[in-house]
Amino acid sequence: MIPVLKKTYSKLPYAKNIAFVCVVAFVCVAAGASADNAVPMEPAALDFTNTRSLWKVDPNLTGKGILIGAICRSITYVNNQPQNDYRFNMDHTCLYDADVLFADGTDGQFGISEHATSIAGVLLGLDENATHPDIGTFDYRGACPDAAVNVYEFEQFSILHLLGKRPIKEDIILLSLGDIFEDWWTRALEQAAAENDFLVVASIGNGTNAYTPKPLYPGAGSNVLGVGVVDAVTNTDGHISLRNFSTAKAIHSSTGPTEDHRCKPDIVAPGTALVPSANGENGYKLKNNWSSLATPLVAGSAALLEQKAMTDDALKDDFNRPGKSLVLKAVLMNSARKLPFWHKGQIDPNDDRETPLDFIQGAGLLDGLAAQQQLTAGMEKPGSVKAMGWDNRILQGEDWGYEYAFEVSEPNQIMTATLCWNRVYQSEYPFKHLLEEDTDLRLELWGIDPNNPEKQMLLDYSDSVNDNVEHIYFTCNPDYAAYAIRVRFNEDQPIDGSAKQQFAVAWSVGPDRQIDNVWWRDLNADNANDWMDDFIYTLIKSGRIETIDEAFLEKLLKISPERIELLTKGLSAWEPYWAAWDSP
Repeated sequence: MIPVLKKTYSKLPYAKNIAFVCVVAFVCVAAGASADNAVPMEPAALDFTNTRSLWKVDPNLTGKGILIGAICRSITYVNNQPQNDYRFNMDHTCLYDADVLFADGTDGQFGISEHATSIAGVLLGLDENATHPDIGTFDYRGACPDAAVNVYEFEQFSILHLLGKRPIKEDIILLSLGDIFEDWWTRALEQAAAENDFLVVASIGNGTNAYTPKPLYPGAGSNVLGVGVVDAVTNTDGHISLRNFSTAKAIHSSTGPTEDHRCKPDIVAPGTALVPSANGENGYKLKNNWSSLATPLVAGSAALLEQKAMTDDALKDDFNRPGKSLVLKAVLMNSARKLPFWHKGQIDPNDDRETPLDFIQGAGLLDGLAAQQQLTAGMEKPGSVKAMGWDNRILQGEDWGYEYAFEVSEPNQIMTATLCWNRVYQSEYPFKHLLEEDTDLRLELWGIDPNNPEKQMLLDYSDSVNDNVEHIYFTCNPDYAAYAIRVRFNEDQPIDGSAKQQFAVAWSVGPDRQIDNVWWRDLNADNANDWMDDFIYTLIKSGRIETIDEAFLEKLLKISPERIELLTKGLSAWEPYWAAWDSP
């Protein structure tokens, strides 16, 4: 059994109790060298997210010049007071030369946290001669080893920077922690993110296995990029793989919707990696299926994108202006790779236009290389644009909206578009959500008649009344070679001329990246492709699976009633991806 460590404490007299959940796994390691490396590179999850592919395209992307704030909780509390054991192990070889500053002025020689050290390794680690008894020598390199990191103890950050309004100067804020309830500090963080234009990346929770089935705050917050977990595969010998990952599952990744019916997570990433030991200078341990480790993968990738935008003359002026954090969020989400069985909201497609994201995958799996391509496609002003790009501007109340028209050269391509904006909160305690000041934007996809360009057909739209993210994922219609994305206010919202809303939108057209994913064949979601999946497939194709006792199926084939419902109700959507099963 995986032990669950849970700490509940009270921060301030007027604060609720907060529960932080951390899952620790001690297991055997199975790894192998990357295809193009004689020595394995760790964390191997960076291969799965195409972050290493991004480094190959641009080796200078190391996070240099980007400032990250890592908010870490103390592990020990005495009489409800934190004992400040929240620090990275700076004596470890992979962190010894990292650009890290502890905000309380300490040197990191005491009060070490295993949890924080693990996050630091995935984010910043650099050790060319790392070793582990199970896999030998490997090259350890975190997502953004040259980024600068300010490390804050959670209580101190909340009181001094959120409540006390001490300036927050970081480009990105990372939190691998969470609370089951929204609280004053989670709202204050959302308010600060919108006001100061920094990206908040936060873990969403470790799922039902850690007793957190619903998304945790602040990851569940509207103005936050919430990160879920993609499962690592357990090999046939019982060892957990460091490089093979499957899909996100509720057992290890908290799922939406939130209590107020918003979609979360926003994006997913692997949560399994070798991480530096908190004790000693050279050791590494495996941590398995932590949303805490998925979060620095995403935050580190965001740092690489921001470095690229701030150092590329073709991007800098367009990127470095108000709303840049929204651009990062839109780019990361729009470039995310859909994993098998991605679908909006409920299984029934009837809610697809009011529910922008999948409740388990969000927009999909982090794809660092695709995100870089999305970013470097560049900013496009409304009008005639390229088939990939982004924009960042203000929609005024008197405007009907903005249109981005583009051509598609090949039929049956996938058109993806993502729209992001911020919610409004009080600037003082208790930082209430100012619902009356929120705006509601709508994202539309129109097909342009090739014989009559003035004639357009509404093909799809995303218009949630609860979310401040809209997302379209659409297979291009062969009848249309030209399309238009429109951003506008929801027609049902009363808007006067004084209303204005900053937004970022990203769009792209490309091939279906779900094709040939081997996990389409994992029908019972047990992270294996075997005879049970073949048998389930036969039962589905014959129409007999719904006639067999559910308890019998669960015992014999390890398939839950919920999974059966997913496979059968979504059958028409999944069948094209199962075509290989019927091929000779």
